[in-house]
Amino acid sequence: YSPSISPGSEDLVHHMEVFHCASQQDVPLWSGSCGDPAAPPALNTCKKVLAAWAIGAGTFSYPPEAGLALGGPGAGGTVMLEVHYNNPGLRAGVVDSSGIRFLVTPNLRRHDAGILELGLTYNDHMAVPPLQPAFPLSGVCSAQCTAVGLPRGGIRLFGSQLHTHGAGRQVQTVLVRAGGGRELVNRDPHYSSHFQEIRILPRQVHVAPGDALLTTCTYSTLDRSNVTLGGFSFAEEMCVNYVHYYPRGELEVGHYI
Repeated sequence: YSPSISPGSEDLVHHMEVFHCASQQDVPLWSGSCGDPAAPPALNTCKKVLAAWAIGAGTFSYPPEAGLALGGPGAGGTVMLEVHYNNPGLRAGVVDSSGIRFLVTPNLRRHDAGILELGLTYNDHMAVPPLQPAFPLSGVCSAQCTAVGLPRGGIRLFGSQLHTHGAGRQVQTVLVRAGGGRELVNRDPHYSSHFQEIRILPRQVHVAPGDALLTTCTYSTLDRSNVTLGGFSFAEEMCVNYVHYYPRGELEVGHYI
């Protein structure tokens, strides 16, 4: 899949996600702010991430042995596109129709791939003090979680997209094996929120049930006089690693603070 950005919106579209709606019923069309109380309740079923893109990323390609499964019996026919904008200049009158373009084939690959969201829960429990040169926060996808959430044979990570907002300076995810030892999944010691490429890992990483995944983000708030809380706004913060893996399991989110 690849981004399709409307001309003139290149500096406004910060990141996008496509979600599958699990409801077997028709989901009403809706266009509005995320979390709007007027949104149809059926949108609460649109939680399964199919694709994620952020500014600076290009086309993402799957390995020959895996692909993103779309449709099929009992899949439900609705998806939701979520677009996050960053408009610090307060430009008015912008009409945007950006989205994500998928290249599809009827030829199924050996494994269905999925996306697992690692890191921190982005709410007001996540807080970065002001005037900090390097303040780390870590979230863990625990051994107890993977023990029940991963398939018996484990999963193989093949792609990674690190994500923070403006205060992020370093991001990394480390695999902590149940039997001892650690393995680096992905690391960016010079992270920029304006260049969030989806990286194909140089070597696929096997994660077994009972392993843990530790994601750490380091923030700089020297130019801020107030605490920065977690949230969706670019003035707030996130700490996320979207890892692409196969075979797809039921575990979608692995973060804790």
